[in-house]
Amino acid sequence: MDKPDLFDPMQLNTLRLPNRFVRSATFDNLGREGMVSDAQLKLYGALSTGEIGLIISGGLYPTQDGKGGHGQLSADSDKAIPSLKKLVDVVHANGARIAGQILHCGFRSKEEETGLQPVGPSAMVDPETGNRVRGLSEEEIILMADAYVHAARRILEAGFDAVQLHAAHGWFLSAFLSPVTNRRDDAWGGSAERRVRFLRLICRGIRKMAGPDYPLLIKLGLKDYHPQGKSLAEGIAAAQALESDGVDAIEVSEGIEEKWGHHIRRDAVHPYYLEECRDAHAVLSKPLILVGGMRSLRDMQAVLSDGVADAVSFCRPFIRDPHIVAKFRRGETDASPCISCNGCGERMIEGRFGCAAVA
Repeated sequence: MDKPDLFDPMQLNTLRLPNRFVRSATFDNLGREGMVSDAQLKLYGALSTGEIGLIISGGLYPTQDGKGGHGQLSADSDKAIPSLKKLVDVVHANGARIAGQILHCGFRSKEEETGLQPVGPSAMVDPETGNRVRGLSEEEIILMADAYVHAARRILEAGFDAVQLHAAHGWFLSAFLSPVTNRRDDAWGGSAERRVRFLRLICRGIRKMAGPDYPLLIKLGLKDYHPQGKSLAEGIAAAQALESDGVDAIEVSEGIEEKWGHHIRRDAVHPYYLEECRDAHAVLSKPLILVGGMRSLRDMQAVLSDGVADAVSFCRPFIRDPHIVAKFRRGETDASPCISCNGCGERMIEGRFGCAAVA
């Protein structure tokens, strides 16, 4: 068989993508009290004219205690549906496709924003921020799973083409998967199989609610970069279980690092997570999307040609230029000028979304 090309279409359940480029979820901090702003409509309008195969929204919080910043968008009540539909309509008007991502920020939730203590699988202190995290009771875990399903329903009703769960980088779902942050000894922790149970419950609930045809994606940290973290073998086993629960595609990333967070590899000049993704691709049946360090068209194509993954995703190059995919196709450039300085992240915190190098 011929090796797939980046500009070949790809099927995710019933959703047909025109190419293999994915805009990974990017927090823009531009929302207003959980609702879509005019600035976000302008941003997504620009993205949707850039020939991106699939745009993944910035993470939407499923409950108030999962809010990580004043500009994060909400999916925690039905009041959010008309607002989210505006975002979808802007993207669809330009013929593009968009997935809504659900992101509970867990130990990185901002108590000053929510009025609520950050929650996680176990009580502990975040070593980076000093946040005191409250461990959920079993009853609260069941209620949280239900909240995720209702958030997915709102995403579906708003017209998004797919839903994605964020289970990487130490965020709430990722924290359940890691033995570093999940220290429970009940049905929700204590072994790799029990640590993935919460995420499996959510996936089965979404699949039951949405039916068999609606695309369900997950961003999954296959491996923790922490000395006491989960192994790659455990991550792949979790991915296999999630496939059986109805997940249609997995965006491969990392779990938690030694300080619990996820940090941009500013010195990386080529994609990372290559070996982890290659090992997973050999045993998983659903499409894999690789994120991390995608800057040159040559490296991106090699991910597909070498059998590492089925598609590539990135976010900072789209902050620098939302039309980079169209320029790739027209042969106007063969690499993003993004240098991973993360100046865009610093501007985002200040509420000024955009590339610092061209501001």
